[in-house]
Amino acid sequence: MTRPDHTVVGPASSAASPARHSGGTSPVPRAARRRALGAALAASISGLMFGWDAMALNVVKNALAFHTGASTGLLGFAVAFGVLTAVLGAFLAGRLSDRIGRRAIMIVAAVLFIISSVGTAFVGDSMTLFLVWRVFSGMAMGAAMTIAPAYVSETSPASMRGMLVSLRQFLLIIGLFVCGLLGDAMLAAAPPATGDAPLSTSRLGLAGVQLEVWQWAFLSVAVGGVVYLVASLLVPESPRFLIARGRVTEARAVLVRTIGEDAVDQRVEEITRSLTVHRSGGFRALLVPGSSRLQRIVWVGIGLAALQQLVGINAIFYYATTIFSTIGFDEQDSLQQTLVLTAVKIAAIVTGMLLVDRVGRRPLLLWGSISMFAALVVTAVVMLSADRVPQPGGGTAPDLASSPIGATLALVALCLYVFAYAGTWGPIMWVLIGEMFPNRMRGAATSVAGGVEWASNFAVTLTFPVLAAWSIGTTYALYAVVALASILFVLRCVPETKNLELEQMDQFADTTPKGTRP
Repeated sequence: MTRPDHTVVGPASSAASPARHSGGTSPVPRAARRRALGAALAASISGLMFGWDAMALNVVKNALAFHTGASTGLLGFAVAFGVLTAVLGAFLAGRLSDRIGRRAIMIVAAVLFIISSVGTAFVGDSMTLFLVWRVFSGMAMGAAMTIAPAYVSETSPASMRGMLVSLRQFLLIIGLFVCGLLGDAMLAAAPPATGDAPLSTSRLGLAGVQLEVWQWAFLSVAVGGVVYLVASLLVPESPRFLIARGRVTEARAVLVRTIGEDAVDQRVEEITRSLTVHRSGGFRALLVPGSSRLQRIVWVGIGLAALQQLVGINAIFYYATTIFSTIGFDEQDSLQQTLVLTAVKIAAIVTGMLLVDRVGRRPLLLWGSISMFAALVVTAVVMLSADRVPQPGGGTAPDLASSPIGATLALVALCLYVFAYAGTWGPIMWVLIGEMFPNRMRGAATSVAGGVEWASNFAVTLTFPVLAAWSIGTTYALYAVVALASILFVLRCVPETKNLELEQMDQFADTTPKGTRP
């Protein structure tokens, strides 16, 4: 069988059509769209949990150093440790979801959030206990963030799938901002600390209970976990999982609720066929039949996951404060800086959500890659051409304050980069990861791609401070090279999946036997 061209898939004219089934015969009922939205919101709470956990980590850093006496290096490792264990959570979640269900993984992740957050709140002065609980919270984060795109893809009408999968990224942005404000509010409400103790160690009384601020921060994460748990218990299981387990009647009921009653029997038949024509499942399904090579579409998922982080998004945010400071913002204006970046990110993600099911995945990714490349090149040139000033800890750094034009260019480039990333690669990578794999391999392939994404995140977090100390301008130039590579990758490798039903993703699978070139 000849594999179809992966460059453009699906009719271009379907981009602006209303919510319809793949056959285009009948619109999805409004009630079904609302139920699909509800299921998507429940799974997308994982994005909110990411912001909640980030807030607690930001609050606890100084308290952890004060109570444990940890060095700066150990403290940095402890804070980043959750990202490393998220790799394991992501890797296990997708494959395990093929056995116990997508919704079951969400429930397990919610329980782990609750237990690990409560446990962390009472670690006392033990760094060991803190790291133990971070193992579980990191696994919960990796599992929840990875399973959400697959679950939402499998419970959404094709014509609104991109928007619904992107909800998780929208809630992540909102969560980072709102939960950051929650952390600031708890610190503002706390009485002054005694001696040289950080403010996060001040004792704050709530409901007659006296705990330190950082403890309340982690207990609030547990509250978020309870919300996630309740929401997960209220939504249905993925119909694709139910059919794979022979629970066809239940699956049909879920499909009726989320896409409408028209053509449900046809959809059940197509799902059943896609799961039974190729019976191999698990990680074996990721291989080309009769070969030990990974299928091309799996490599596409790995590439998307790695590039999404290697373009340096975390590094950009790391240096954003310095860029803001050069144009008149001081350290006390952190809220204003956050508001500016949050406004840019919200505008971007809303734009992306409105366009992803109309314009398509590939065009948006391509626009994002080109914009990020341009922004990174401008930033690198500004940094490399600026005068150098000595730093307190040794070495030198660009003096953007001496060049108002350069500082303004750097700020504009920063906002362009954030807008491009937040509206394209941030959400759309996960849209593709959740939908482009055939049914029989979606769980395992999502595990691999999710693990790669978290591992790449950790790699950037670990290497950026070292690279920045060497040369911040050259570091941004390196990220620009990655952005350029992402342009070529999208053009060469990424398929268009707009308006395709998940059962049509079988066309992206390698079906050639060993010894022949697909």
